[in-house]
Parts: sequence; structure tokens; C-alpha cells
Amino acid sequence: MTSQSKELQTKFEEGFEALVPDGAVRQIILHAIEVFSKKGFVGTKIKDIAASAGFSQGYVYTYFKSKDEIFTKIVELASEGAWQAVRDASEMPGTPLEKINCLTEAFLSPDSIAMQHWRLILLQTTTSEAIPEEANRIAKEKMGKPFEYLIPLILQGQQAGEIKEDDPMLLALTYFSFIQGLAISKIQTTSKLPFPSAEVVLRFMRKD
Repeated sequence: MTSQSKELQTKFEEGFEALVPDGAVRQIILHAIEVFSKKGFVGTKIKDIAASAGFSQGYVYTYFKSKDEIFTKIVELASEGAWQAVRDASEMPGTPLEKINCLTEAFLSPDSIAMQHWRLILLQTTTSEAIPEEANRIAKEKMGKPFEYLIPLILQGQQAGEIKEDDPMLLALTYFSFIQGLAISKIQTTSKLPFPSAEVVLRFMRKD
């Protein structure tokens, strides 16, 4: 991973801490993501989240009234984090493709907060009828924000001759599909299988 990618990953972490300044709440949220990812929304109970985080149920209830509220908070954070990550990458020095490469390396890092199953949580909000209505509303409202920052990067890369001449929206959709798919694979795979590098992921986008 390049130094710029590490810098970007640090920004992800700082952004998460800024959105959730309370350490206990961050711990509850991160463990809730794990539990929701494995058990789904319907199968998850507050006691499962509390046990995973090492807290009592009562302690979790001091911060959240229900699992609905926890899930909705996760979706809100995921929606914010998704577009802020792309925005941070777009503001870094370098060519458009170098910026996208840094973003991809930061996403694929094993310790990246941006890869904390956010894409799976967002995916669940669009496929499950059981999730809270407010979570569904937030996800649908914010789902286009990351494209607002990635598409201009792709256009700049096309103008610079780095990125292939194709529909920018199609390239952006393909990119986020790859990232989401890798995030889901990390959850579903128990063995330590090798994951593609940023270079491999971006081959579809590079100009021949």
C-alpha cells in the first residue's frame, strides 16, 4: 500500500470517529455490523450485539432504544462514509487514476474502516422488506452521493488518456459493484483466501 493510500485510510478512521465521537458507541456499532452481517436484520437480537461487544444488554440500551435504531445508525454512517471516502480521494494530489488507485487500496486494506461491511449493510437495505423504514429511506436518499465524486474523476481520467472511453456511469457502477462484492466475500469467506490488488480491480477501467 502506498503512503497516500495509508493517509486516505487514516482519513476514513478520523471521519468515523468524527461522526461517532463516543468510543462505547463506536464499539457497539462495529460489533453490531458484524452481527447483522452474519445473522441478518431479522435474526439479530440486542443481546447478540451486547455479547459481541462485551457489554450488558442494559448498557447497550443506555445508548440505543432498539436494534432498529442501531441498524438505522449504521446505514446512516455507511451512507455518509461511502461518499466521504470518494470525496477525500478526489481531493488528494495525483492523476485521476492514481487517486482511484489510492481509494481502492484503502478500501481493500484488511483494517480499513471503509470495508467494515458497509456495502453489505447498504445492500441489505435495498433487498430486505423487514428493515426499518427510516434506514431504507436514508439508503435510497444517499445511494447516489459516491457517484457525484467518482464520475468527475473518471471523466478527468478519460481526458488525460488514463481511463478507457466508456460510459462514466457504467464504469462507476462496475467499480462500486467490485468493491461491494469483495466486501461481501470477506464476510462470507472464513478461510484466508487471497484478494485481488487494486491493480487487478482497476484493469477493467484502465485504457489499453
